[in-house]
Amino acid sequence: MTNLLIKLFIKDYKNIKDENVRKKYGELGSFIGISSNVALFIIKFLVGLVINSVAIMADSFNNLSDSLSSIITLVGFKLGAKPADEEHPFGHGRMEYVSGLVVSFIIMLIGFEFLRTSFFKILAPENISFSYVTIFILLITVLIKIWQAFFNKKIGKLINSHSLIATATDSRNDVIVTSVTILSLIIFKIFNINLDGYFGIIVALFLIYSGFNLARETLSPLLGEAIDSELAERIKSIALSYDNVIGVHDILVHNYGPNKSIASLHVEVPSNVDINKSHEIIDLIEKQIQDELNIFLTIHMDPVNVNDERIQTIVSTIQNVFKNYDEELDTHDHRIVDGENKINFIFDLVIPYNFSKEKEKSLISDIKANVKALDSRYQCIINIEKSFINK
Repeated sequence: MTNLLIKLFIKDYKNIKDENVRKKYGELGSFIGISSNVALFIIKFLVGLVINSVAIMADSFNNLSDSLSSIITLVGFKLGAKPADEEHPFGHGRMEYVSGLVVSFIIMLIGFEFLRTSFFKILAPENISFSYVTIFILLITVLIKIWQAFFNKKIGKLINSHSLIATATDSRNDVIVTSVTILSLIIFKIFNINLDGYFGIIVALFLIYSGFNLARETLSPLLGEAIDSELAERIKSIALSYDNVIGVHDILVHNYGPNKSIASLHVEVPSNVDINKSHEIIDLIEKQIQDELNIFLTIHMDPVNVNDERIQTIVSTIQNVFKNYDEELDTHDHRIVDGENKINFIFDLVIPYNFSKEKEKSLISDIKANVKALDSRYQCIINIEKSFINK
């Protein structure tokens, strides 16, 4: 069904890197969400009204909020697809995240409103009526929501859309919510116990929880996320595949919307290689990463003295110290500056975010002691950095 809809409504559907094709995917997901959720709202609201169930009516407004979410997602896709202009040279891709944030607050607002309604329903319960037709209709809506979840998750992953993947998660939550509502009706039928208000609270809490998670997921890329480890490794592997590239570090990726990223990294090259040749290699790396990963890349070139054996000896000594602390520790930008009475070894030390200050002090002390043991003239000049990669 999903593949059929994609083939019917999206021309050149395989070319997902094209912005126009990506927008069409977003529009298809939004239109499907709007139409199916409006239909579900009408069905559930009428059923809830007929049997006097606040839980079902709360669930119906959850579907209405989902259709509103789809409308906002659609607007987000359209605004996000606008080309760069003088005021926004990096494009408008982050509008997708903004639209997702608006949706999350709407969902939480509806959740709080039904939390209030359900509370008063517990204080003053009203009779509800049971029918097998109602159960059947609700089961049909569950099946529709299951399909929605798979549909949105598939196209969300295809085009790397946080908003559509979040919508898929919301649809999955709706399946749980409606199943809980069905359970409350069955309990009422079998045991004649009216738990409608209590289950209404459960539904409302699901709405609030879902809205909070959506807010957190859409706010994270706006604040600036760590680089995905797989992407970082892909960038590293491309750079290291070129001759005379002996190291890569300080990878930074700034997200300006799905599939719209600007990055920078440091590439270590031998200092004895002609600078024009190294610069030519840097240009090739930038072009390949832009072509393959759709990332606009700027590279800083770090010349490394590969003929000084002292550097490798010191680095090996420091790496042995790391074994007593953390496997994520790393160093780069190693330089030796010779003096008359002392020799400065200058380098950057990358430590994890969970590294305590006490542990950091102990590590630095051990590094300095072990390096000094090699030669009493050695002085470590250490610049502390935190990793930009999400492990």
